[in-house]
Amino acid sequence: MNLSVGVAIAREIPLDFRRETGGAIAVATKRVSEDGDGCGVRRRRASLRMVDRQLAKGNFKLALSLVKQLQRLPPPAGLRGFAAARQVPRRVLSVEELDFSVTEKSALQSLHDSILDSIKISLQSSPLDEISVTCKDNDLNLEDDIIQHKQVVQHEAGHFLVGYVLGVLPKTYKFSIMEDVKQDKVVDASVKFVGFEFLRELEDELPSKKTLHDVKPSHRDNKRKLSSTLGMVLKWLQFTEDEADALIRWSVLNTLVILHHHSEARLALVEAMTRGRSIGNCIDVIETTLNYQDV
Repeated sequence: MNLSVGVAIAREIPLDFRRETGGAIAVATKRVSEDGDGCGVRRRRASLRMVDRQLAKGNFKLALSLVKQLQRLPPPAGLRGFAAARQVPRRVLSVEELDFSVTEKSALQSLHDSILDSIKISLQSSPLDEISVTCKDNDLNLEDDIIQHKQVVQHEAGHFLVGYVLGVLPKTYKFSIMEDVKQDKVVDASVKFVGFEFLRELEDELPSKKTLHDVKPSHRDNKRKLSSTLGMVLKWLQFTEDEADALIRWSVLNTLVILHHHSEARLALVEAMTRGRSIGNCIDVIETTLNYQDV
């Protein structure tokens, strides 16, 4: 995926931070060779708590610097999964071209087509089309809401996992708890990454969306907004229609392959995020359960 778009990482790291984190990393490196795996895991978790503290302070670039230092440590104290994903070659644009078994290709094809169709429809639709929402949309069955909530959690965990293994550090995540859904409150969900702050500026440029009074925004509305932002990014990058189509197809394939290979890590991450675990704790869950044979 073209994850470097709009990302501006500071070249200069303050000296006091280098002393703090660099010293911690040096100590961990020295002791990893002396300790067993259990101690190495504990040191990784201690380092990730340092990452959490920097994220909590809003020091996102410093947190990213620390994560990159942890990449250089040997396992288990180091981070093996960050930026470790093997991506599909850029020339591969269809499921048929993947080096998978017939069964695997068949399982992925329908999902691949569904995602592409959804993106295409969303990009061609106007953000203002959602004004057709009516009050009847508020009378959704609770069972449907519960299913949707579970889908939202799975969706956001997918964002978190794919971003992490591609080398993008999550900085915050949120989604409404089940009690909010039961009380018919607005369902909001997102995972935000370090270096992608420019997306908020693009979202702010979208036309304001006003629906009928007291109408609860649907999950479709959120998807429409995201897809509209995606379209603005591609136009901002001056992609032609064919170039944008190829990039989207390649990105979808990468996402499917990553989620396919690391389903166990995704499920463990879903549980951690449902419990409201910190970013560092979620990263530790990924590092513990990731299928390293396929990264």
